[in-house]
Amino acid sequence: MTPTGPVDYAIVGGGLQGCLLAHALAWHRPDAAVWLIERADEICGNHTWSFHETDVAEGARPWFDALVTHRWPGYRVRFPGLSRRVGIPYATISAEGLRDATLRLTLPSQDSRDRRPLIVQTRMACEILSPTSLRCGDGVTIDCGAVIDCRGRAATAEAVGGVGYQTFIGHEYRTARRWPAAEPTVMDVREDQAGGFEFLYELPFGDDRVLLEYTRFHEDPTCDEPRALELISGRLSEAGIDSPELIRTERGCLPMPYAAPERREGPSPAGGYAGGWYHAATGYSMPLAIRFAELVARSRPDRLGGELAAAASRDAMRRGFARFLNRLLFCLVMPEDRWRIFRRFYAVLPEDRIARFYGHRFNAADATRIILGRPPTRLAPLRFARSFFPISRPGFA
Repeated sequence: MTPTGPVDYAIVGGGLQGCLLAHALAWHRPDAAVWLIERADEICGNHTWSFHETDVAEGARPWFDALVTHRWPGYRVRFPGLSRRVGIPYATISAEGLRDATLRLTLPSQDSRDRRPLIVQTRMACEILSPTSLRCGDGVTIDCGAVIDCRGRAATAEAVGGVGYQTFIGHEYRTARRWPAAEPTVMDVREDQAGGFEFLYELPFGDDRVLLEYTRFHEDPTCDEPRALELISGRLSEAGIDSPELIRTERGCLPMPYAAPERREGPSPAGGYAGGWYHAATGYSMPLAIRFAELVARSRPDRLGGELAAAASRDAMRRGFARFLNRLLFCLVMPEDRWRIFRRFYAVLPEDRIARFYGHRFNAADATRIILGRPPTRLAPLRFARSFFPISRPGFA
């Protein structure tokens, strides 16, 4: 549905960032005319977004909490020689749940806030011309109060070899018998690290539903599907589950850059991966996606660019440190020993520091504690030094 009247906000991209922004605007600016544009057949795609509850700013709770589809009081991590329960509440938003909640914004308001219905347009490509205008696929130019680019990640660092990847493939199953774990396992790391740093991620959605996801941190952006099937099948066998029903499969590849991004100013403010609003060292996008949505919804459109730039500047230390951690991981530590870095992280850090790190709220003392300690014995210092002056993507030859 194309808007017939003036548009206050045009959100280009109907993924996590775009939909969170639509909800933030519906709460903070209920009288605004908001247009959400997605080029695919439907918004939100096929994803599961997880986060720590401590990632969510209190100011966002009124519009955000209703989007959460599953909550747990804590989670576990398992490494060779370490098993730990982390008592930080953990939660998930599903693509289906976020899509349904966002489409409900297109209906007339059911409360006393007199919110204007959201306009959602799918199957439409567009070109952003400026912070206040865009050109639709049919060539029509539309002027708006503000155009926000939420279309996805930028790949500027990849051109110079300054990025690793977090790839994953997840299978969601329905089981005939009770799943043995009630809380998630965020990292289940086996000592046999056949593909670099790899682990299983487990989200029990109920007594008979579970998502098992194979994740790998590697230089190769493709996912090792045979290895994924091997580890997922092994976990099902350990749980005593025979012939589970496969409900759905999701795949993804997240950038983990270690080179500083090239300065490329787009025609309009950008959120999500394209604008650098994600946690480079974890791949978790929720904390900064919420922060971006709140900033946009609370700012005047004519001041938006300056306020976003100021917020990014205040966060420069954290963004730089996250990239530095990625450089250590991908350039200094040998692939088969990368898991030891994460085991040490969970072995020495208290829960408050873990929460601040994942929430992208860590301070200089937290950063020092994360890197302070004995490194793995086998390192690649020459490769690490060369990574600062990339001519081509180096390898562990």
